[in-house]
Amino acid sequence: MTESAQRGGGSSPHLDSPSARDLLSASAQLPWLTPSAISLTHLARCPAQCWPLLRHDPAAVLLLLRQSTSLSPHLPFTQALACRLPPLLIAAECLQAPSSGLLDWTQGAAKQLHTTCLQLAHLAEWLASRGRKICPIRAWCAGLLVPLGWLALAALNTSLDNSPLAERVLRRLTRAWQLPDWLVGVLEPLKLPPHIAEEVGSEATLLAVIRLAVRLAQSSGCSPLPQLLGDLEEDESLAGVRLVELPELPPCPVPPDNWWVNPYSESLLVDLMRLAIERRQQAEAASHDLLQKQLDDLHTALERQLASCAEQLRLSKLRALAEFAAGAGHEINNPLAVISGQAQYLLAHEADWFLDDEGHVRKALETIIGQTKRIHGLLRDLMQFARPAPARANWFDLPTLLGEIVASSQEFAACRSVRVEMSSPVERLAVLADREQVRTALVCLVRNAVEAAGAEGWVRLVLDSESDSHVAVLVEDSGRGPTKEQRPHLFDPFYSGRNAGRGRGLGLPVAWRLAREQGGDVWLEPERAGQPTRFVLSLPRHSLPPDQCQAA
Repeated sequence: MTESAQRGGGSSPHLDSPSARDLLSASAQLPWLTPSAISLTHLARCPAQCWPLLRHDPAAVLLLLRQSTSLSPHLPFTQALACRLPPLLIAAECLQAPSSGLLDWTQGAAKQLHTTCLQLAHLAEWLASRGRKICPIRAWCAGLLVPLGWLALAALNTSLDNSPLAERVLRRLTRAWQLPDWLVGVLEPLKLPPHIAEEVGSEATLLAVIRLAVRLAQSSGCSPLPQLLGDLEEDESLAGVRLVELPELPPCPVPPDNWWVNPYSESLLVDLMRLAIERRQQAEAASHDLLQKQLDDLHTALERQLASCAEQLRLSKLRALAEFAAGAGHEINNPLAVISGQAQYLLAHEADWFLDDEGHVRKALETIIGQTKRIHGLLRDLMQFARPAPARANWFDLPTLLGEIVASSQEFAACRSVRVEMSSPVERLAVLADREQVRTALVCLVRNAVEAAGAEGWVRLVLDSESDSHVAVLVEDSGRGPTKEQRPHLFDPFYSGRNAGRGRGLGLPVAWRLAREQGGDVWLEPERAGQPTRFVLSLPRHSLPPDQCQAA
């Protein structure tokens, strides 16, 4: 670095002059600002603990931030960045090339710039910690690198009194060095009005903190270059804090003694960095191999699990089919046995048909007809589950339908000494669905509840219309409820929770299927201590058309 550059002297080229264009071109080709050999040594030896040792080195912080997309406020800085290989790779590559971007941070203008960087970083971190809305490390990095354009001009051995040129250099370097977006969004629009800066992607709160830190440094006179960045407009909204409201400013931090050592003069530094790179690459390779093995193990476990699930599904289907076959066979075989027995009786007494004065023939024929109807009803219910008729949706009043079902269920319930009631009926509630299919589904649920309630029990229908998306009918009973083993099979055809033949086991499956035809569902609520067993039939809720609203 030349003596004139160290003093910050020399002529200031015009922005459109050839010398200015040459400087802009040279800045875009600048490979880096050279960190101290002490910083690079710490980065190579102990990256997880090096942040406190190199945070005062602007070039080292730049090295860490390059090619990083984010800086998480939830992770330690070194864990997020310093343990990555790119910083070391960049440094090793640059140190093997001819000396470039070198500043003696302890002499002349570079020393003054370094003091300004530390002051801005310290103020930004202090303000961020007071607001508790910004990561203090982000604020430190942004404040430290505000004079980036002037640092590059100093590294290029040129005058520091050309602010527009320094700003153009900064814009070129933020792109060339691939600095993270959040940092670019602070450095580039620093002088723009806040509302415009926010429109171009700046993080408004962080930008406000950095602007306030600059103004504090300028107003306090503690910076050796107070007018380096020019005047910022008075903005009382900066970081939500007014200057007059702030307490006494913290003192400017002082870097450690002898922190600057020219890395190009340390012959063994490149070897140390190469060893660190190789060690980390080996560690990453071992970690990669371990991850690959774990991935292979996961795939193997997944394949075994899928095979096990497929086998369990197959066995479950076979068990369901066996239950279905046993139930259907038993239900159909019983009336067929009666029909066969009565037919054999008639055949054996064929000669006595017209001599039978006691009505045995009539009774036998009536039995045959009754058992035939039983088979017909069974097959009808089975077809209603397997292939129900298409739903024909129309508007109807659900409370009225519930009242009809309660009334029609009284005789069936009375035979079993069960009381059926409707709780807190809603006056009117129109739903759009197939009325007969909804009736059938609810009758199935009520009959199931009556059978489960037991003698002297009760069944209650509750209409729940509080949801905006659906209407629910709750069918509660006083029974003990299905067991844990029975619950998974409640909606299986011919499963009644009892031995096959002691009930068709089609009520719940039919109710579920018909509810699904309406776009709704049927389910059993989880068991709750001290609460009744509750099945829920849910129907989608639709808006009434204007003519229906007027009629309602």
